[in-house]
Amino acid sequence: MRTIILIFTLTVLTTLNLFGQNKLPKNLKQTVQYLDKDCSDSVKNKIKTIHQDSLIYAVYPFAKTEPYSNYKTIFDWTSDENGNPKITKYLENKGIFDYQSEVLLYSFRQYLLNGKINEKEILNKYIENQKKSEEKDKIKFVTDTINGIYIPKDLNDCFKQINSFWNDSTKIQVKNWKEDEFAGKVHLGFGMWIRNNWQLWGGSRLSKYFNDLGIHHPDDMSGIILDSYHRYLNKTDIKLEEQVKYYQEYWGNSKKAEQKRKEEEFIKYKIGKTLEFNYNKGYVSKEQENKFDNDICIAKCIITERNEKDFLIKVKIIETCDKKGIIYYDNEGYRIYDPKTKKWSNPPKRIIKRIKSNQEQWFEYKDWETIE
Repeated sequence: MRTIILIFTLTVLTTLNLFGQNKLPKNLKQTVQYLDKDCSDSVKNKIKTIHQDSLIYAVYPFAKTEPYSNYKTIFDWTSDENGNPKITKYLENKGIFDYQSEVLLYSFRQYLLNGKINEKEILNKYIENQKKSEEKDKIKFVTDTINGIYIPKDLNDCFKQINSFWNDSTKIQVKNWKEDEFAGKVHLGFGMWIRNNWQLWGGSRLSKYFNDLGIHHPDDMSGIILDSYHRYLNKTDIKLEEQVKYYQEYWGNSKKAEQKRKEEEFIKYKIGKTLEFNYNKGYVSKEQENKFDNDICIAKCIITERNEKDFLIKVKIIETCDKKGIIYYDNEGYRIYDPKTKKWSNPPKRIIKRIKSNQEQWFEYKDWETIE
């Protein structure tokens, strides 16, 4: 029976009461305040002293020793499965998709060192990193070497590379382990090396090989590589199609669970219900932002219609804390894909849409928070 080792951690937030009702942070200022309450002194010291380019190695999942390897809050917030949609959506709206954990860690480090953060400077730094990453994307899916490390082109090429890494005694030991035992022993060690250095997270010709098979999660890719290598050493059938089907069924069930979760959350959004705004699209003024950070500016609405298929709600605004209203759309940071040129570009013009009291508009339900 194959063991799938996937990081699937729920963030437990019942012991903190930072923003009045155990609310998850929605922007960088709230994030660093939250982490200051949540993080131990030893982890804080590591974040302050480690080089800023190595921050990702200060906490889970890349830190190797306790207590740093056990601090999972930032990972949980940016996880595809159990993330904090408020902060990830905020970063995506700013144009940051690939460096979200790094942004949070860098912000927290700046806060610990200076007692405050320069949000504009932080965002600009990682928006620039995002642009550089997109430039690298043009070649990383075809090149055979990234950062000086050879990238296998397919599963058989992976076997050749692993054979070159390990001596005969190591191969004999691996061969004599049971498959599940081998996977369990190397997933967080050699498996992590594979995921990081063969660029299964960042993208490479090997990740594209697996994408073309219908496998998209790096943990699944390394799982298939390791299970297949063990079978290769034991001269048994790799059963690649069976392995692919196993992971596809897992994610299919996960999507069903995600759909069910949304349905259960959406039940709370009933017609006539009063909600509080999450400000995912930003603020109409600095004053409004400051008031919100201090928990004294809460925009409110009443639900007037529901779209259960797309999990949308139509609301009537009853309070905005600013005569300019609230922002419900801002295309800053959005990228437009042209299928003809196969290139991404910025919108030709920035568009910001606001809504004021007594007006109605459709929203994603996550833009609003129910009042218990």
